[in-house]
Order: sequence, then structure tokens, then C-alpha cells
Amino acid sequence: MTDSEHNRINEEKWDKWAKVADGKGAMFDYLRKAQSALISMIDIEEDLTFLDIGCGTGWAVGQVAQTAAYTGTFYGVDLSQGMIDKARMNFNAYGNFHFIRANAESIPLDDNTFNIIICTNSFHHYLHPHKAMKEMSRLLKPGGKIYILDPTADTLLIRLIDKIIRFLEPQHVKLYSTEEFKNLILDSGLKYSGSKEIAPSEKVHMGQK
Repeated sequence: MTDSEHNRINEEKWDKWAKVADGKGAMFDYLRKAQSALISMIDIEEDLTFLDIGCGTGWAVGQVAQTAAYTGTFYGVDLSQGMIDKARMNFNAYGNFHFIRANAESIPLDDNTFNIIICTNSFHHYLHPHKAMKEMSRLLKPGGKIYILDPTADTLLIRLIDKIIRFLEPQHVKLYSTEEFKNLILDSGLKYSGSKEIAPSEKVHMGQK
């Protein structure tokens, strides 16, 4: 599959999801619970610069900003214009919130900008994971940290599920093991800070510049 075709089918999927992404139900509760678990791991201080890659409608951006007393600068990036439009609508009252439509592999922001970057349940959709990770490294300030939340293929069962999802969903690229996440983070020039399981086979992988 070409890059342009991969981007197109992902945009189409998430543009459709944008219409219901702020909804209620078990799936939405699970996603919010996972994001909340990640956010609880972050040392959030006032006046931070923060980026959520694959931000959807901006829920996690809003939660971090609230914890920081809305002081600082808060960015969200998503491939889906529908998601970005919804995020802008959700937070249009705040001048320090910025939502940008961009590919995770090429984000039009300056080097050494962010204290914290998160990526929740979207890394497995990235066609070129090394490029995406290097982009996160580029955007982090010295001492800045990344937190990547994703299903993690450390067991035979999850690796089997990964193969099934790849067959059923062309938008899905791959679920990575803890060792693979560690190598991706190290190869990007960051230090690997370990991982933490927040639900069965769902881990947060951490790195620091």
C-alpha cells in the first residue's frame, strides 16, 4: 500500500468516527479510562508545552490543560480533518489551544518545542513508525518526555489478534512488543524510561530526551 493510499483510508475512517467520537458507551469509557491512566503518570506543571499526537477530538488535551490550570500551550495533531474540526469546536474558547491537521511523521512545528508529548492508541496505525518516533524526538525539548499508550504484542494471543486485525482493517499496520517499542525509542535518539501496564496487554511506553 502506498503512503497516499494509507493516509486516505485512515482519513476516511477517522472522519467518520469524528461524528461520534465524543459519545458514550463501553468503548468510549474504556478509551477515556486508558487515557486517564496515562495522564495520571505525567508530572504536569503549570506553563508547560504539551502535544497530543493522534489527538482525536482533543479530550486528553483538555484533561492535561485542566490539571495545569489552563496555563501553558496545548497542541493536538491528527490526520483527520473531521477530528481537528471537532477539537477546535470543543475548545474554541481558549486562545492557548491549537489543533493542527498533520501526519505524525511530518508535523509543521519547531524543534525542541514540547515538555510532554503523548500518543494514545494510534501508534499502530503509523505506516513508518521510525519516522513518527524521530518526529517526536525532534519536537521534544531537552529533558522532555514522551508517553506512548498502545496495545502491546508481548504474548502469542496479542500477536495472533494483531494478524487478524491486519487482515480485517487495512488502516491497521502493526502492534509492537515492549522490546520493539524500546528499540524504536532508542533509535530515535531518546532514552528509554521503561513501560507500565495499565490494562491487560495495554502499556504506556516512555522515553526522555
